[in-house]
Amino acid sequence: MKTSHPRRASKKNLPNFTALLRDHFVSGLFVLTPLAVITWILSAVIRALWGLHGILPESWQPENFLQDPSLAVLLRSGFTLGLTLLLALGISILGWASRQYLGKKLLELIAEIIQRIPVVRSIYSALDQMIKAFSSGGGQQFSRVVYLEYPRKGIWALGFVTSPARGPAAPASHLNIFVPTTPNPTGGFHLIVPESDVRESQMSVEDAFKTILSLGVAQPRARGETHGG
Repeated sequence: MKTSHPRRASKKNLPNFTALLRDHFVSGLFVLTPLAVITWILSAVIRALWGLHGILPESWQPENFLQDPSLAVLLRSGFTLGLTLLLALGISILGWASRQYLGKKLLELIAEIIQRIPVVRSIYSALDQMIKAFSSGGGQQFSRVVYLEYPRKGIWALGFVTSPARGPAAPASHLNIFVPTTPNPTGGFHLIVPESDVRESQMSVEDAFKTILSLGVAQPRARGETHGG
C-alpha cells in the first residue's frame, strides 16, 4: 500500500490556505467590522450605564450601606441591567412611534431641520441612505444589479436598478439606475438608461456592495469557476 509523504501533503494543502486568504480575507473583514462596531457601541453604552450610579447621592451608594463588597457589585449590576432594559424599552417605543402618523410627521420635521445644518446634513443624509439601502425594507429599492457602460462606451460600471422609468414624457423601456461611487456607496449618480443597454450581472445586492466597497478585490465567483481557478 502506498503512503503519502507528509511533506507532499503539506505542499498540497498550501494552495488551499493561500486561496483562503486571497479569496475570503476581505469577506471576513466585512463580517467582522459591523460586529466589532456593534460590540464597541454596546460596551460603551454598558460602561456609561454602569457609571450612572454615580449620580445617586453619596448616602445611597451601595458601598456605603452594604458591608459585603460582592453585594454592592451585585446591586450595581442589577441597577445597570434595569437601566439597560429601560433603554431597550425606550428604543422600542421610539420605533413603534415612528410608524404612527404623528411619529412620521415629527421625524419628517426633525429631518427637515437637520437638512438646514450645513455639515450635519451631509452626515445624516449619508447614514440615512446607507440604513435604507441595507435594511430589510430598503432592500426592495434595488431590484437588480446590472452592468452598464458608464461614463463612456467601453468602460463598465455596476449599477442598481431601482425602478422602471415613469412619469410625464418618460422614455419607454428605460430604467432608473443608481451607480454608486467607491469606496463610499452612499454617493453616486442617478441615470435613466435604455434597458437594452444594460447587461445582467447575476449578482446579489450584497455581493455587489462587497465588490464596490472593496474596490473590486472581493468579487463573487463566476458560475463553474473552481476554487483553484
